[in-house]
Amino acid sequence: MQTALASYGGNSLATNSPSPYYASGASPHAGSAISLKDLLRVAIRYKYMIMAIMAAITLPVLAHQLLSPTIYRSTAHVQVELIDQVGTNQADVIAQNAQRVANAVRLHSSRSAAEHVIEDLDLLNDPHFKKDMGNIGSGDKDYIYLAINRLLSMVTVAAEPNSDLLAISVSSRSPELAARIANQIPASVRAVRASKNNELRAQLLASLETEQHERGEIAAATAQKVAEFRQNHRMLVGAGGAEDLAQLNRIATQAAAASASREGSAARSGGIAAAGSMQSTAQASSAGLDQLERRHADLVAESSKLTSSYGPNHPDVKRISSQIDAVESAMAVERDNAQSAARAVAAAESARMTQIARSDAAGEAAAAARLNGILASVENKSYENVGNSVQLENLVRESTLADESYKAIAARVEQVRAQMQEEGVSSSIVSPAVPNLDAIAPAPLKYTIIAFLGSGILAFLLAFLRDFLDDRLRTSAQIRKYFGLPTFGMLPLLAQDQPADDPSDSPVIADPQSLFAEVSRSMYCEIRSLRQKPGSQVVLVSSPLPGDGKSTVTLTLAAAGLAMGDRTLVLDLDLRKHGYLQRLQNNIDSPDLIDIITGQADIDGLLPLPQEGVTDGDDGEFANPPRIGLLSAHNPVEEPAVLLSSPKLAKLLRDLREKFDFIVINAPATLAVRDARAMGQFADQTIMVARWGRTTIEQMDASLDLHHYAVSGVIFDHVDYAEHARLRYGDSVQFYVDSSDYYSDDFEHPQGIVTRARNWMRRRRRPAWNQPELA
Repeated sequence: MQTALASYGGNSLATNSPSPYYASGASPHAGSAISLKDLLRVAIRYKYMIMAIMAAITLPVLAHQLLSPTIYRSTAHVQVELIDQVGTNQADVIAQNAQRVANAVRLHSSRSAAEHVIEDLDLLNDPHFKKDMGNIGSGDKDYIYLAINRLLSMVTVAAEPNSDLLAISVSSRSPELAARIANQIPASVRAVRASKNNELRAQLLASLETEQHERGEIAAATAQKVAEFRQNHRMLVGAGGAEDLAQLNRIATQAAAASASREGSAARSGGIAAAGSMQSTAQASSAGLDQLERRHADLVAESSKLTSSYGPNHPDVKRISSQIDAVESAMAVERDNAQSAARAVAAAESARMTQIARSDAAGEAAAAARLNGILASVENKSYENVGNSVQLENLVRESTLADESYKAIAARVEQVRAQMQEEGVSSSIVSPAVPNLDAIAPAPLKYTIIAFLGSGILAFLLAFLRDFLDDRLRTSAQIRKYFGLPTFGMLPLLAQDQPADDPSDSPVIADPQSLFAEVSRSMYCEIRSLRQKPGSQVVLVSSPLPGDGKSTVTLTLAAAGLAMGDRTLVLDLDLRKHGYLQRLQNNIDSPDLIDIITGQADIDGLLPLPQEGVTDGDDGEFANPPRIGLLSAHNPVEEPAVLLSSPKLAKLLRDLREKFDFIVINAPATLAVRDARAMGQFADQTIMVARWGRTTIEQMDASLDLHHYAVSGVIFDHVDYAEHARLRYGDSVQFYVDSSDYYSDDFEHPQGIVTRARNWMRRRRRPAWNQPELA
């Protein structure tokens, strides 16, 4: 798409960049943070919607609270019996207790419990309960079901956190009835549990216990058969199997060990006898021999001492020598006696050991013979046990199956008992309910404030959502942000939008001090500053869709040019339909565009040009004042494409450039037909018109994308200045009232909430005689 980035100073730069809106892929509000200014703008823009939403929510809540009956609530606390087992897995105990509390909550809020409460308290005939039901006729066949539903809606059962207490709360119009129902619910729950669940489980448990007894008897009988068979056939546990073989191996091993011991004992007896004959007595000794040897040693020592002192011939030495000889002779005799005694002792000991070895050999031989006999007997019994093992195995198998069957039914009985203990929750009232005269509802102030705040938040969220989804163009900042184009002007919405019958009767000329005229002249100057060279300027005006106000903008630009002293002409090339400019063409004496192109008329027949005016009188006013030239077709053209492609139209524009300073071409809507795209070649600048608050970003982007030539800028039409200022977009329009002294318009200054409240109070205090008369 070709766009033109132009500054307000008049410089123009043509580019071929795509639309910034689609290039960025952003939404109209992307990247913008919500500020207090945005909040205020949204609140002002959608104030009626916000007030309607808040009123639609708050008023019904207030009315409901004011019309609702007084409700009282009574609460009873019930304690649930929990499991307290020592030595078991505490995690399982905690899980079972939590399940018991949950079961108690479900039981106390069940329909069966509610039905029992209604029957126990005879609530169907209670006048207070009938009021809670809305005084529905008791003849209704579904009356009991309606009563149960109503009672369940009145009851709230909740478990206290980390506790075994249940809070049973009942809401009713009667505080006494609420307390009675809260206290009756636990008793009714016990009745329901006793009459239904436990009865069925008790029957099941009785059946299981009977079957358990029968299976126990069968298991005992089969075990007795096994015991009798073992007793009759003398078969211990394990007989006829691997244990018999192990026993045979043990006895055979013991017999072999006994035989080996016998042989060893015999060999030991022979060895002992031979060893006894080989025993030496050379070292035999006795007490006398030992004494003589000590005496001999003493004498030898004394002889050596005397010999060294007196010599060998000393009488004492000789005396001691004779004593030594006598002692040695005695020692020889005593040694022979000791050896004889030692030989006698050795012979006796050898005989004793030999006899002992022979006795041991005889004992081992007897033990081996006995073990061999036992081995033969056990072996015979083992063969007999093998023959009886088949029948024994059948009896053991029957006993095992009977025992397993008994254990299974016993486990099932314990499971049912545990389930009865778990589901049959025992509970008791620890804090009975008493009538509570403090009403819990209605609370008009509380719920009205909540509804007001909640509806306000919801309304603001919806307003922000609506504002977020609103992509309609309203500000020059949007044009600059999404399309990179300048905004030449924002034409105010006229109080009287009925167009004049003469193009020269524009408010720009009729009321030159008005805000509309000032904006028009400023807009005209901005566009005239876009000229690249001196001389005539041709401007093409189009809009995305029909009805955007391009015809009004076209005439306004021409009127502004005329007011600025330029020769202006409006060339209407929107020839497919009978529009406003064609109606003006028929009202004034101006040649037809088709006649000029076909040569049946010339441009000299146009309205008087500005310089042709002639003054009349002393006041210097024009007797024939300058007027806006208008060139259009009297009737719609069937094939405008032929006209637009005709060389005569190009020649006509060249001739008009010589006659007029400022030519405004009114082109068809860009998105409606392709004529506006083809007309770009005739103009120096192309201007797009956006209807304030109606033209969307997508429409403008599609229009700019369809133009083959650069678009210089955008003009807003039908701008509601008062609304624009209230929305606080932050541009110059927001402060237009503060500059009202420069214009002839009578602007009404917007009043804030405080000012409005102060004026209302003053009017309330003003006496009747001081009231101003109404015109």
